[in-house]
Amino acid sequence: MGATTFVGVDPNPEHLGLTRTFKAGAAIYYGAVVCYADAGTSNTVIQATTSLGMPVGVAMNSATASGEDVTVAMIGSVLTVMCSATDTSIDAGHWVTPGTVAGTIIEFDPAIGAHAAALSTGAFPIGMTLDDTTAGSGTTGATVKIVVCPLPVFVASS
Repeated sequence: MGATTFVGVDPNPEHLGLTRTFKAGAAIYYGAVVCYADAGTSNTVIQATTSLGMPVGVAMNSATASGEDVTVAMIGSVLTVMCSATDTSIDAGHWVTPGTVAGTIIEFDPAIGAHAAALSTGAFPIGMTLDDTTAGSGTTGATVKIVVCPLPVFVASS
């Protein structure tokens, strides 16, 4: 497995659903999966990781600094995102969630939903794959086309 260094990916939108302009809470690359800033600042997004909360969508432009505008493709959009590893293997029809590398995705592990404590850390799917992943190379992660459909994960009370 090769390490991914996210530097942006062409999301090659097939369909744009809801889009909205947010403020960047930090630098954001084109094609990155984004989520609300850690403190939940209104109208502010950052590149998503497994240690942050609910993903919002995919950045449609880069923002080089905090406070710049970034347009986000949200629910209903069909586009390409980068996986957190070069050899990621995700089949079509599987749910994905933000990865450990900011702006990337990994396959959603449904067992996470059984752990209520995990619900604030990477337990939120960003969407569902429409194709199988395409292998990456060098430091470029594998890619996959998804439909953006952020979902909360519900668990039974303990």
